[in-house]
Amino acid sequence: MAGVKGRVFLSGVVEPDGSVSELKIVKGLQPQADKEALRVVGLYRAWQPALKDGKPVRQAFNYSVVFPDNPITNYDSISHSLVDYFNDKFQYTQEPKEYHFRRLIPVDNNGVVTADVVFEEFKKKEWKPYMSATYVKKPMMYKIKDGNKVDSLPAYRITARDQNWNSYVPEMVFQTNGLLLSTTEYQGGGFQEVSHVHYYPSGILKEQLMADGANQMLVIWHDNGQIAEVIRRERPQAMAPMEERIMGLWSKTGQQYVKDGNGWAVKQEKEATSQGQLVNGYKEGRWISKLTDSTLYIDEFYSAGVLTKGTIYDKGDVRTYTEGGVSPQFKGGLPALGQFLSQNLRYPAEASRRNVSGKVYLTFVVCEDGSLCDYEVIKGIGSGCDEEALRVVKEMSGKWQPGVQRGKKVRVKYNLPVTFMLN
Repeated sequence: MAGVKGRVFLSGVVEPDGSVSELKIVKGLQPQADKEALRVVGLYRAWQPALKDGKPVRQAFNYSVVFPDNPITNYDSISHSLVDYFNDKFQYTQEPKEYHFRRLIPVDNNGVVTADVVFEEFKKKEWKPYMSATYVKKPMMYKIKDGNKVDSLPAYRITARDQNWNSYVPEMVFQTNGLLLSTTEYQGGGFQEVSHVHYYPSGILKEQLMADGANQMLVIWHDNGQIAEVIRRERPQAMAPMEERIMGLWSKTGQQYVKDGNGWAVKQEKEATSQGQLVNGYKEGRWISKLTDSTLYIDEFYSAGVLTKGTIYDKGDVRTYTEGGVSPQFKGGLPALGQFLSQNLRYPAEASRRNVSGKVYLTFVVCEDGSLCDYEVIKGIGSGCDEEALRVVKEMSGKWQPGVQRGKKVRVKYNLPVTFMLN
């Protein structure tokens, strides 16, 4: 629908339960745009119904959907690619006299990458291959969390990464029927997520993570299309972890509990419902969680968002704690981890002969006793480096402090890049 601009006018009826019926086009724009407008408005099922004598009733309504004209200026119809140009310092430029590198991203009519992302360099008055990011379309099982239930459905993931695992297009996950499940953008070697959009299997928007300067904004929706939560993530100082502030909170029917970070919050979290006071986005005072049968599950106290004391009643196991969650770490911290790798990593002879260097990306699980399991090489560089990285990581088993969740040691998946650099 590139180049389509204008409004689609619709009419319908809001039912007493907040759903929509009899949705139809009053004034269309273009067949595809009309169809998309009907689909999007039909997804939203949490309208506030009209009231008569204090009771909800059916009410006709009119609505318009705007399609702004956002022309794609870098699309090349001959190569069916998005083309961007860079100067000799690899800085983006639109000045033809500065063109030194260019990037070609092959895409289909929906803007989804279809082949390797290619970089070219302008040499001797012609464009020549410089490097590429490999296109991969891989089947997978996509996990879906619904409260305390976890299910999965068949899907496929599309990526385009270079040999150092840098990503040049958003990672996209689709259902086998073609419906989009998620898009994720990474930086910093492919492990640092900077933004994402997730969808319910029905196609309804589920959550969106957006960069807001050095901070982040996370918006979450209920599965009926009603906005559920707005969370602001802020980093108080460099290298410090992100702090979360709940700025808005709504029920599935549209009742707003929290506005501008203040109010009495009611949240459904896995198998329990928690509630308590929010002040400027931070938990304050007593927060309790109860199971569906109203049994007390968690009893915690906060001061300006910082947990001071908590008790969990977990199937007969009563635990008290002063930290909600602790991530696993190598004993002695990151300096000790770096020292262990430098002392134990041996450069493979084959890699040295072939002048191979780079990073091997692995994942593993830190178990409750500090041992490691479920090792996997996500991205290797070959020539014996993958096997050597895996060998050294396995030697770390037992040298970790496990993760802790509400006073209980838990299994946690951990990502680790291992660097091989020739002197």
